[in-house]
Parts: sequence; C-alpha cells; structure tokens
Amino acid sequence: MNDTQTITGTVWAVFGHRFAIEAKDGRVLADLGPKAAERIAIAPGDTVTITGERKPSETKVMSITLKDGIVREIAWPKPHEEKAGQAPADPSAALAAVKADGYAVEGEPARKPKHFEIVGAKDGVRHEIHVELDGKIRKAKPLAA
Repeated sequence: MNDTQTITGTVWAVFGHRFAIEAKDGRVLADLGPKAAERIAIAPGDTVTITGERKPSETKVMSITLKDGIVREIAWPKPHEEKAGQAPADPSAALAAVKADGYAVEGEPARKPKHFEIVGAKDGVRHEIHVELDGKIRKAKPLAA
C-alpha cells in the first residue's frame, strides 16, 4: 500500500514533524520529516495541500502547499545513501571481521544506515554484533537465550 496521493484539508494538530489533517475523506496523519519541519511552519487551522507517499500509518509528504500558494518540495534521504567520498558499504568486510573475531555467523548481515548487524555465536553465547561500514566491530550485545 505505497501509492502517491494528494490531500487538501485543515491542520487540526501538530506533533513535532508530524501533523494531522482533517480532509473530506477523514483524518490523515502526515510526516514532514524533522529537517523540513524546521523550515516550514504549520499550525492548527492552516489549510494545506500535500502530495506524498501513502504508508500504512501515515503519508510521507513529498510536497506541501500552504495558504501562500507556494509549493515546497520535501527531500527525503534515500535508504542507506553513501556520503560523498565514502566507500560503499561491503557486507563481506563486515562478515570477515566478525569471523576473524571468533564468531560463528548465523544468517545474513542486516544493513542499517551507519552499520551492519550480524547475529553470531561465540563461546556458546549468541550476540548481535554491530559492525561499522568499514568493517570495524563497534559492539557485540549478548542475546537472551
């Protein structure tokens, strides 16, 4: 259920970078994102038109038009976007570091924005191991049995 929709209505509540709109088809929760919320002032009673990607619990706003008629585009970061000059994240380097530290790896690495998470066992104890994108082990948390 990830489709683009346009909604016009009245803001009835603001919660940080999220706000609720009373529209003709009911209430909608909209997410501006923290960075956009810093530069776009929204208050209860404002009439807005948003275009965004419908998620199960909210709409991720891609553009918003306020009463001044100006369309403001919202840029969302791409998942796991590499920074300029940063080497691409390599799961094989993360796996190699974990194995070199004596862990028996279970399953595939899970990519997070700044690290990989790998489940591995060492000395009979299972751990969730966080490995930085460059292959350095950041921490290992024991998992409950």
